[in-house]
Amino acid sequence: MSDWLRFAEHLSSRWLLLTIDTLLVAYLIYRLLLLAKGTRAYQVLVGLLVFSLALYLSDVLRLETIHWLLDRATTLGPVALVILFFPELRRVLETIGRVEFWRSSFTMSEVEPLRHAIDEVITAVQQMARERIGALIVWERQDVVAEGHGIEVQAAVSAPLLRTIFYPGSPLHDGAVILRGDQIVEAAVYFSEISQNPTIPETMHTRHRAGIGATENADCIAIIVSEESGQITVAVDGTWTQGVDSEHLRRLLTDLLVGEARPRLLKQMERAFTGMRRASSKQSASQRDEGVMAEGGHPRESNPAQPKPSGGHIQSQ
Repeated sequence: MSDWLRFAEHLSSRWLLLTIDTLLVAYLIYRLLLLAKGTRAYQVLVGLLVFSLALYLSDVLRLETIHWLLDRATTLGPVALVILFFPELRRVLETIGRVEFWRSSFTMSEVEPLRHAIDEVITAVQQMARERIGALIVWERQDVVAEGHGIEVQAAVSAPLLRTIFYPGSPLHDGAVILRGDQIVEAAVYFSEISQNPTIPETMHTRHRAGIGATENADCIAIIVSEESGQITVAVDGTWTQGVDSEHLRRLLTDLLVGEARPRLLKQMERAFTGMRRASSKQSASQRDEGVMAEGGHPRESNPAQPKPSGGHIQSQ
């Protein structure tokens, strides 16, 4: 009887270890997927799954030529991935080493400084938009954007400091400012890659393309102020919205930095807002035309010289 008890204890402890091991692996994979989501690495993971499926089906269906080609490609595949995505791999290792990666949420002691930083950024952005001062602010989320390419600052986020940095007479104004939490990490940062998205309007120039490109390659938020129009643009996950006001900016930054919102929220939110605005505009126009027709007249054409309301619509890749 004692042998059976020892066997049962050994079996239960073995199952417990297997369960813990499985949960740890699942959690690590989950965190890595969250880390890769919205970046080129995520698209590569999807491509690898499709490649593996094609390799398996070619073997099952006995497509010998295709299977031979795919099998030979797997030999050089790992080396090619390391060469092509070395910056992303380095960013992943740096992020895993940060404490924030292993925490599921912010503590109360961290939320308040971050909310204060959001208020300071909004104040600075509003002032620079009124004065037509160009600015590019990149706020890190899960990924590390600051890699020592700019001027190290390491100061608390404040509106006067941000305005001083982007002041046209400042030697640091021509470049991006990188924020991490409630700290300004670097200034005068130049990104080696800018977005090549063909749907970006011609009115958005290098500063906007640099900000959008940063969000395409890393999990971050880009806030761009146009020096030509004073318009505020927010980009997340390669998707952008123009004409953002202070309240909208506050909601977006709070959701994306303090809350658990993922970058796709911006796109879904803006699509909903755009749909509501369009439906409201069509309804108003229809009621106005019906009123004119009821009076025995004809529907009036809108004044072509009257400017159309600029929208904060999202354009995706």
